[in-house]
Amino acid sequence: MHRFSFFVVSFLFSLSAVYAQEERIDTAFLSEMDSIIAEYEEMERTRKVEQVIKVYDEKQLEREMSFKTDGTLHLVRGLLLTWTDHGFITHDARFKAKGDACNWTAYAVGGAPLLANWALKAAGVKSRSKLERMLTANAMALGISFGATELLKHTVREGRPDQSNLHSFPSGHTSFAFVSATILSREYGYISPWITIGGFTTAAGTQLLRVHHNKHWMNDLYMGAGIGVMSTNLAYFLTDKIFGVDGINKPELRKRDVQRLLKFNEKPSGFTFISGTEIGDRTIHFGDARIKSGAAFSAGADVAWFITPKVSVELMTRVVDAQAKVYDTKNVFTGGHINLYHFDASAKFSTPFTLSQRLATRAFMGVRMMDGDIFTDGKKTYTVPDETRFEMGCGITYECLDTDNYAWGFTCDYYHTFSRYMKNRYSICSSWKILF
Repeated sequence: MHRFSFFVVSFLFSLSAVYAQEERIDTAFLSEMDSIIAEYEEMERTRKVEQVIKVYDEKQLEREMSFKTDGTLHLVRGLLLTWTDHGFITHDARFKAKGDACNWTAYAVGGAPLLANWALKAAGVKSRSKLERMLTANAMALGISFGATELLKHTVREGRPDQSNLHSFPSGHTSFAFVSATILSREYGYISPWITIGGFTTAAGTQLLRVHHNKHWMNDLYMGAGIGVMSTNLAYFLTDKIFGVDGINKPELRKRDVQRLLKFNEKPSGFTFISGTEIGDRTIHFGDARIKSGAAFSAGADVAWFITPKVSVELMTRVVDAQAKVYDTKNVFTGGHINLYHFDASAKFSTPFTLSQRLATRAFMGVRMMDGDIFTDGKKTYTVPDETRFEMGCGITYECLDTDNYAWGFTCDYYHTFSRYMKNRYSICSSWKILF
């Protein structure tokens, strides 16, 4: 039909040109022909735009129903730390007991995103799923996560830091928290990136609580996180096999999605939430003994302002919790924590290498504060001193623009601190960025 219209318009245009040359037609007719041609060209542009939107919507629906693997990185970290920190985990040391293993405060923090999800649904806010899909996927995610976690707990039988029982690996609280956060992100993350970031921030808070309460090692936390995310993704994938597209409120292209893509490729200033692991120098020498730490949990935030499309300045903050034990003694000392706080400013060079991906390098400097702990066997005491020292470092970052209003990626940074203690450190973290 469009081809036929094109031939008609072309014929009329040619005819009008001939008549114009022979001065047999007035200018009003020529003006009318120009109007017809302009209208046809506008119809063609509209048709092409509608086709692009249709393809985008179809791809988004296909992506919604696909099996996502974004929890794989957590599982890999958990398995690697199980291997690399095995000696540290099995070394004799009893951390102080801080409440029972089933801490309801941590469950309340971890379950907050799930509660928010159903509160929004009850208030009539449109979710990505229709009610039957949400109910089925949520129930299935909790069931798969709980089953996998309990199976591993009773199979591996890893002792907790406070030696209260042998059900440390993996963390059930963390698994539940990441199921909760992933559900909220999948259902309502399209509305605002703060919904997704808020959900995963509470999940990271649950991890910090479990470490602080001496209930889990680092590998437990990452395995729990991976199980939580992957269980939820598997549950939605299986649910879609049952209900198909009928259970989904189909995603649609919005003007702000296009604006966000343009901003990401021009000047992607924004706020980035960070969560991951810090490793490196782990030993503090005290002459007759050593205090060694395991891999540390790291969380924080970056704020970036782009001066040009490729150059930006950043403010970086990190909070690090490292469990520690005393070695080389005949007596068993209590376990403890060494907390590190990084405050840095960086210069960053960032370049897009596809329409929705950026790779960057950065150099930074600032201060690191160390909050030490006291280790005792009842007779002798070792004290890790508190200190504030100048530090500098460099790193690389990767960012990929997601379709749920934020950019995800990872950061790899090296820290050199001018201190006697734990001066060379490496940070490997996942990141979630919200554009200003």
